[in-house]
Amino acid sequence: MSIAVLTPPVPISTAPAANPVPHRWTLSAYRQLNKTGLFHDVKTMLIDGEIFVMPMPNPPHDTALGLTDDYLRRAFATGYHVRNQMGFDIGAKTDPGPDLAVVPGSIRDYANQTPTSAVLVVEISESSLPIDTTKKVELYATASVPDYWVIDLENRKLHVFRDPEPKPTGLGATAYKSRQSFDPSDSISPLAMPSATVKVADLLP
Repeated sequence: MSIAVLTPPVPISTAPAANPVPHRWTLSAYRQLNKTGLFHDVKTMLIDGEIFVMPMPNPPHDTALGLTDDYLRRAFATGYHVRNQMGFDIGAKTDPGPDLAVVPGSIRDYANQTPTSAVLVVEISESSLPIDTTKKVELYATASVPDYWVIDLENRKLHVFRDPEPKPTGLGATAYKSRQSFDPSDSISPLAMPSATVKVADLLP
């Protein structure tokens, strides 16, 4: 099942445009749109002003999400808050809606604000693998997320992206210096919690 893109209407302008132009949603407008109930029972994300409608998660996705959530809550028991499929603001036109994000502080610290940084972001990928390993890599690197994990359900691997750094001058983007792929028999620890080792198989359904 593929990810659908919700195409917004062309914005109304007092001056006629020479050609039709796409409307890019701002984060604020996206949040207001969500309040209308249009996305009831539908998971969406905003990427560079485009609204993507995500496929409904299946049991393997939910299992991997639950297993990883349990592990992260044990690993980051104090000083951090593990957010499960909640908002993550990285730019005026982007909220990628990560499956899991480990942010500093406690849950009450975000009662009136959405996090803009995280020490670790995890995506559970099946149909979303292409975007999770390309566009979201750039977005999370640009947001200076030091540790980004993609749990690849189809290939039963964990892809780990680390060490974000700006690309050569003029490109206006950031990329991760390090990308590694781990098999189920391998073990991994978050950069922010090196003592919390976990076997990749323990995160897979």
